[in-house]
Amino acid sequence: MTPANVTILSSTRFVAPPHRPRRSARDMSSAARASPVASAAAASARRRATKHAVASRRGFGVAGGHLLGTRHRVDGVRLGERYARDGGRGARLAPRADAPESPSSSTVVSDVAEPSTPSPAADTAPVDPDAPPPLSPAAQKAVALVDRDVRVASASSADLARPSAPNTYLPKSAGGFSLPLPPEPVRFPRTKLNLRLAVLLLRSGYETIDAMDVLPMDSFQVKFWKARQAEWEPYKFQYAPLVIEQGKLEDPLYFDFISYVQFEVVAREMPNSASVFEERSGAEGTVKVVRRDPNIADNALLPAVLAQRLGDTIYARLRYGFEDTTFPGCPEPANVESLSPGGDAAEDAETLNAKFSLIQRGVAGLTKCMVDKGYGLRSDVSVIETRVDKRRQKLKIVVEGPANLWGAQALAARGVSPMNEYLGFAITAYCRASGVGSFYVSKATDVAVEIELTVTMP
Repeated sequence: MTPANVTILSSTRFVAPPHRPRRSARDMSSAARASPVASAAAASARRRATKHAVASRRGFGVAGGHLLGTRHRVDGVRLGERYARDGGRGARLAPRADAPESPSSSTVVSDVAEPSTPSPAADTAPVDPDAPPPLSPAAQKAVALVDRDVRVASASSADLARPSAPNTYLPKSAGGFSLPLPPEPVRFPRTKLNLRLAVLLLRSGYETIDAMDVLPMDSFQVKFWKARQAEWEPYKFQYAPLVIEQGKLEDPLYFDFISYVQFEVVAREMPNSASVFEERSGAEGTVKVVRRDPNIADNALLPAVLAQRLGDTIYARLRYGFEDTTFPGCPEPANVESLSPGGDAAEDAETLNAKFSLIQRGVAGLTKCMVDKGYGLRSDVSVIETRVDKRRQKLKIVVEGPANLWGAQALAARGVSPMNEYLGFAITAYCRASGVGSFYVSKATDVAVEIELTVTMP
């Protein structure tokens, strides 16, 4: 008998077996005592059926990928929904056209179903009930554009991650400052995070780690799960009596925690990672040998490469869209050269200031487009100083109540590099795409994250 809270998704109509007289509880108990092996086998079969009928929400694993749409599966349902194919990949489950109408709750239905001939649709090959829905043409185009930009940038990762590169994706303070004690919990309410933005940030991190071939992803999932289990109870206790729902990415308390765990595990494993390793994938545990790109074989480069690739991925997805979600206000790369005087004419201070203003508006727009989706409560971008003689300007970016406020402080307390500097990575990617140099310093207070961004014109 299927439990009341279990929903079995299937495109095949259930046909009840012929009616048989019900046995009493005493008869059933006697049969169980007479054949304990059969009883145990039946109980095991029921457990397996229930396990495969419902995906456990408690098995939520952000780093594990099936929930985030990657090729590595974990227990959990993608974005809390279940999908099944019906004549096409990922179509939402719908009744067959030839199926009779479902009776209303007031209709009495007989325990005996009339025998019926299976329809051809019932003989189709088994499908994945958790397959994601099909993407719209606009979303497919966005995916292609993101893949193009990320592929081009990743091919030059070794050069873009050099300390002497024009754009520095890692904050200058990363790894150089550690707090004496873990941070206090966030004591004020933060805005609800847009689900697509939360998935964008976490999935981008997971896919970047996977594409870099830093470590076996099956091993990463195990380490991530263990770290999450070890950190979850202490984290949850400090917010009591508030209840934090595990797996609810829209809740900034949970997003803050899961983002912290993801980066903490990655930063801990990268320094000792191997360039060649075996990785298991699929339900059968297929083993394959993975070799990292020789250009990034040096483990010392990996934090900067991760920051660069993750920043370029986040900016591209904000710019082009992500799973039919757009981010209004995200700027296109600034064309600062269009403001330059033609010919050999010297560039005056007014033209240079116009270029700085163009970059400032782009940085403000990029920050606001994330805040508008719940990344923070509010944001502000202001000019600290402008040095025309050095063609340099310093901006101050403040995001109050960001979704990674506690995690940023906790990672800093452990001296972790890279930290979950989503905004700093994305702003650096925007500056690089605009053809201007940049580096930044980031610090977290009890209420906000402050970034001092220095922009240098070519």
